Amino acid sequence: MLTTLFGSAPPVDGGKAKIDPFGHVVDSDHIEIFENLVIHIPPPLSKFLIFLALAAIIVGVMVTWVANKMASGEPPRGRLWNFVESLLFFVRDKIARPGVGEHDGDKYLPLLATLFLFIFLCNLFGMFPFLPSPTAHIYVTGALAFIVFLVIHIGGVKEHGVGGYLKTFIPHIEVDNALIKYSLMGGMAVLEYMTAFIRAIILAVRLFANMLAGHTVLFMILFFIKLVADPAYQIDIAKGQDWMFWVVSPFSVLMVVALSLLELFIAGLQAFVFTFLSAIFIGLAKHPPH
Repeated sequence: MLTTLFGSAPPVDGGKAKIDPFGHVVDSDHIEIFENLVIHIPPPLSKFLIFLALAAIIVGVMVTWVANKMASGEPPRGRLWNFVESLLFFVRDKIARPGVGEHDGDKYLPLLATLFLFIFLCNLFGMFPFLPSPTAHIYVTGALAFIVFLVIHIGGVKEHGVGGYLKTFIPHIEVDNALIKYSLMGGMAVLEYMTAFIRAIILAVRLFANMLAGHTVLFMILFFIKLVADPAYQIDIAKGQDWMFWVVSPFSVLMVVALSLLELFIAGLQAFVFTFLSAIFIGLAKHPPH
């Protein structure tokens, strides 16, 4: 029974264990707790699927609970109620209304609030030891960006109609020379149509890249300790130099603590940036600048 739950030591290549800096930030069928303790997940599930579902359940329960509390008309009581309600008002006042517009912002508040809370929670999972950060996977951020992509253009079509919405990508240029005018309009229209897809790609890539890079850096800085102390990974320059452990270890731990505090800020910042850009792109589709 135990052999089905826990794995073995890391694979060895040429007498040394392989170093996989991305092993803890990619999706897999197991959760590794230290090197000799691996919890296997039965197919078709994976660790990202489990934590994505967990994040969705937590957000759903939390928002439903707060909505019922707010509907009762009672003043907010308790830290949890005040905290969650403050997050929802933050999304409304700092993201939805400024990005989409005062008139339409509240219509998109449920979507934007869900995006913000869901991404924020997925980002925070990665800050706990041995837990993955699902937003470090391009498939996850790509799926979120695809949802936003549909909302952007469906909203634009509803606002202007198919033909009218397509015309919003064509800029108005006032030039006396007709050849220059239509050449510029055609070239800029092509670029504008490309941005319809580029915006979604930007949303997916920037969130994925930031979360992947942050967790990978934390892993490598902490892994310095094993590079100077663990015979399975030890680099040649550290062999027989026991003093390096006492120099590298405090440095690595302090750096990881400091960067982890920064990562907590980045977890919220990236959720804000993704949601705010989504709101801006929705607002641009509904209220084009030209």
